[in-house]
Amino acid sequence: MRTIKWGIIGLGGIANKLAQAVTSMSSVELVAVASRSKEKSETFGNRYGVTKDKCYGSYDEIVKDKEVEVIYVAVPHNFHKELSILCLKNGKAVLCEKPVTISEEEIREVIKVAEENKVFFMEAMKTRFLPVHRKAKELIEEGKIGEVRLLQADFGSLVPFDPEGRIYNKDLAGGALLDVGVYNISYSAFIFGNKPKAIDSTLYIGKTGVDENVSVTLTYENGEQAQLYGAINAPTIREANIIGTKGRICVPRYSSGEKVVLILDGKEEVIDLPFEINGFEYQIEEVSNCIREGKLESEVMSWQDSIEVMKIMDEVARGKRV
Repeated sequence: MRTIKWGIIGLGGIANKLAQAVTSMSSVELVAVASRSKEKSETFGNRYGVTKDKCYGSYDEIVKDKEVEVIYVAVPHNFHKELSILCLKNGKAVLCEKPVTISEEEIREVIKVAEENKVFFMEAMKTRFLPVHRKAKELIEEGKIGEVRLLQADFGSLVPFDPEGRIYNKDLAGGALLDVGVYNISYSAFIFGNKPKAIDSTLYIGKTGVDENVSVTLTYENGEQAQLYGAINAPTIREANIIGTKGRICVPRYSSGEKVVLILDGKEEVIDLPFEINGFEYQIEEVSNCIREGKLESEVMSWQDSIEVMKIMDEVARGKRV
């Protein structure tokens, strides 16, 4: 199996998770990293065995590195479009951290560049690839819980208030919807599909102008509903419950879950599915396999999936503001 050579743009907390996974896998290699600070780049690269000459102090340098095949874009949301396009135009495959962009219009621009340059692109929605969610989908398809009628999912954190930090800063595309609400909406699309018939949302707007919590109800063609809640001002339980006519599937801490609970007739069956590394390895495997096979997109997290999820996100953002 050919080793796929990875680079990273944006060296914050989430980049460490991906670097930890890449450097623990045998089929991929981390060969370059880039930050706007050469010093930060070298510190990060040294931690993961990247040679000093491959620790770049600008993004333009890493996209010119001929050894790099795919770049993980892990900068703040509002720079995703610009830097994904930079990578794609330089022939680098891209795994772009969620949310893939900040609007449907932006993701369409990115995908157009990927198509024109015939380069792989995928949104880093890691939940799609976790063993627990593949198992949940399998249980649904086997009819274990009957006809699925309802999804309830929440993702909330109590983020310390910092008006200059990314999360509470409107100019940096902060807010609950883009930061954590996207997990809920993408998960609903994973369970029910990308085309709800009705979208109802309420967003609480805090003093910096960003949404600090968002409540969403998506209603689908046959009356199925997704009830979703995201927050940056409340530490919720982060649980997904998929409720059918015969039973229920619960995924605790669903954004990084390692077990599925199947509830039938009041009896619980716990299915443990621990990570091999830290949960990032599954999307890394997907991207690397797609590149080896010459694909431009993933069937699990397709371009159309990203477009339609962002379309829903745009509609949610236009909801009632309080």
